[in-house]
Amino acid sequence: MTNLEPLHPIKESVPSNYVDGRLKYLEPKIDWIREYLSRAKAVQEKLRSLGFEKRVRILDRVGRVWAEKLESGSFEALKKELVKSTGYSETMIEEDLRLVSEVFKKENVESLINSGLNGGVKSLDDFVEVAPGEYVSNLPAGPVFIIASGNSVIPPLIPTVTSLITNNLTILRPSLTNYVVVREVFKSLEDLDDEALVLGDALLITYLSHDSKVLGYLLKEAPLGVINYWGGEPGRTAVYRAVAENPYKPRLIVNGPLTGVAVIDGDSLGSSLSEVSEALAREVLMYDQQLCSSPTMALFVGSYEKAVQLAREVSKYLDVMGGSHKIEVSEGWLYKLNTLRKSLEFQGAKVFKSSNPENPYTIVVSEGKSSFSGLRLVPLEFHSRRRFLELVVVSDLRECVRLIRELPKVAGYSGVDKVQTVAFWVDREKVDSYVKELVSAGVYRVVPLGESFLRTPNEPYDGEYIPRYFTYTVYLRVKKSI
Repeated sequence: MTNLEPLHPIKESVPSNYVDGRLKYLEPKIDWIREYLSRAKAVQEKLRSLGFEKRVRILDRVGRVWAEKLESGSFEALKKELVKSTGYSETMIEEDLRLVSEVFKKENVESLINSGLNGGVKSLDDFVEVAPGEYVSNLPAGPVFIIASGNSVIPPLIPTVTSLITNNLTILRPSLTNYVVVREVFKSLEDLDDEALVLGDALLITYLSHDSKVLGYLLKEAPLGVINYWGGEPGRTAVYRAVAENPYKPRLIVNGPLTGVAVIDGDSLGSSLSEVSEALAREVLMYDQQLCSSPTMALFVGSYEKAVQLAREVSKYLDVMGGSHKIEVSEGWLYKLNTLRKSLEFQGAKVFKSSNPENPYTIVVSEGKSSFSGLRLVPLEFHSRRRFLELVVVSDLRECVRLIRELPKVAGYSGVDKVQTVAFWVDREKVDSYVKELVSAGVYRVVPLGESFLRTPNEPYDGEYIPRYFTYTVYLRVKKSI
């Protein structure tokens, strides 16, 4: 049995209620957490006294250390663990781990802060004049407690880096699926130098099981400033109820489950059929559609015949590209998938599918509405599906907007709050009209087809800039000299 310690120089930790095979997760004692949080003001002031330039350079070095170890092959065993815990192909895991260092890059962190905060990076250290005689300074709103998702290594890293760079004592509870790698990423904070240890002291990473008393204490009693929850039900409602009891009234920010939709203009296909098909196949394979941005439905504005032609071409690309993204699924999962495929065929949908269990893709072509809407029971629920795309043929752009708005109400898509991302393909001369209509559907992002998973540091998350989660702004006005 291997004990997996929290990441922090904790002297006293106890076994959590969760054991994963040979791994036993340890968690800090509540008394230790109380003492740790009692030092929050001093920890945050020490962080701020370092200054933004030093903090961002330390984080940049963390990213470089990770990249060097990754390049040297130090994480081969870790990759295999992630394949097992996430269900992704080894190729997908390698891509995910390669993106880790991007989160820590100095220029990316600077863009994240400058895009998200009035006053930019300098406002984290001092007042910044934003108009003649008017100043703002952005101060830490923490201590911060982040309950992260497990669909990729990147989502837990972005809020954690943002919380640290904005001077917050930060407690991160990653998902079990990526706990080991998230802990490994930040471990170098303990090895770099004394200034890196200031950030190390401001960060606690620990796994907490759902029935952990420590988790209950943090949500219901701890003197926190911000709680950031990433995930859906039933955890979301449980967190809402627990935080309502907290006498310190921490700010609760929830990033709920979302999904993506692809929109393709049939008249714009022309000679681009192959290019569009490849892009759509790539969207299906990236993270097996487990991201909030991944298209799980594609809306095709045009004829049924052209949509079938597109689906057939996408299937060809998935046969080839999916071969290098092999995954393992259970027989029970395959049984449910095949039952779902047959159920949709009975609804009149045309189904393109793979018989290869290591590349089990499905493309369903429906006309006018989702074929799921006719099902009383859905054998394979939305969040359990992988490499599964429904291509719905619609007559015009207004129908696209309607279906995007109504998607969470369709049986086969229950469990998502709304559509986050639209990835679209349209001729250049139609771009403006498409964007105008698609934005009216209430989505948060509109991006080119094939780029749903790509994010830049200038982007907000779910309609909000993350640095604002973890800060509050002090405003200062001075008398103007006459």
